[in-house]
Amino acid sequence: MRFLRGLGRFIWRFMVIFSFIVNLILVVVLIGALLFIFDIKKSIADPLIGGLHSTAVGLENATIDWTIPVRDTIPVNLDVKLDTDTVVVLTGPVLLQVRAKIDLPGINAYGVDANVNLTLPEGLVLPVHLNLDVPVREPALPVSLDVRAVIPLKQTQLADPIRELALLFEPLAIGLHNLPSNFGETGTVIGQLVRGEKKMEDYNLLAVDGSGGINSQPYNPWPGYAYTAGTNYTLFNQPVPAANQPIKTGIVPPGGIPFLDALLAARRPLYENNTTPQQVNQQAMTNLEAQGIPPTFYNGTMSDYYLSIQNTLTQPQAVPTQQVDNNSGIIPTTAGGPNPQPPSVGGSDIVPTSPAPPGQSQDDGIVPTAEG
Repeated sequence: MRFLRGLGRFIWRFMVIFSFIVNLILVVVLIGALLFIFDIKKSIADPLIGGLHSTAVGLENATIDWTIPVRDTIPVNLDVKLDTDTVVVLTGPVLLQVRAKIDLPGINAYGVDANVNLTLPEGLVLPVHLNLDVPVREPALPVSLDVRAVIPLKQTQLADPIRELALLFEPLAIGLHNLPSNFGETGTVIGQLVRGEKKMEDYNLLAVDGSGGINSQPYNPWPGYAYTAGTNYTLFNQPVPAANQPIKTGIVPPGGIPFLDALLAARRPLYENNTTPQQVNQQAMTNLEAQGIPPTFYNGTMSDYYLSIQNTLTQPQAVPTQQVDNNSGIIPTTAGGPNPQPPSVGGSDIVPTSPAPPGQSQDDGIVPTAEG
């Protein structure tokens, strides 16, 4: 019994001392965190969370501006229909010899048959009507084009996944930006609350224009880009063909943490009347189905659809297969050998070699074979 009582006192003392040490460590850590909390905010939290959000915003607002040089030759085989009035200019004198009936009132002769010889002078302008087919036959017409494409990513399907990435961090990044950055700002906020000058609802931690009541600096996640896009592009005023106009589906990105996502001004309507983005999207899909728009065009399966169409097209005839020597696996031999294999890429350009004379090794420059 004395042993058990001694053991109990030992355990009790150990627990007291251990608890005191743990509490002391926690107090020290808490004091250290409070002393360096603003350094952690400015040096770690803001760059990390804000950096992830700003990267997504930068992608969302980016514009692809690229020029593709096209240098090729294409065969042309067509007939150009000409049916128009025009004028021609004679490049040299034109001699005309025609039969004509001539009136000679001086000798009282009318309708006299005569041969007329005259010359149309160089430079004479003649009105003519052209109605003919002009054959154009060119086996290799050179084509030299510089095709410029200016594509704002926000107007493509890439905008949705990029926006979803931004929404994951947007409330956290804006909130961190608007929190106090030093003890002075913290003291000011606490003083305003204690004196009743402001209430908690007067502070808007999600304000991006500096009106949140704490940090007066506007939140600007992406300052700009290292390269311009769209400079000197002259086709902004050209309408997109009606057949190529995309249709707005009404589907929205699901968003990040729901209770934080609902605080964003642009996302707040999605949560009104106890709805969620998922319910909004379900209704949008129902509306699209009622309009007869197949899901392929908005649910991300366009690649599979495209491949399924391509696989139904007639493929070019394959190059006839050759028998492959099973010894080297590269050099084709005469047909009829064992283990026929389809040719490798470029196999049709490899010339089969003859067997080496007895006693000599065969070296084809690619894969040396064993002697004998």
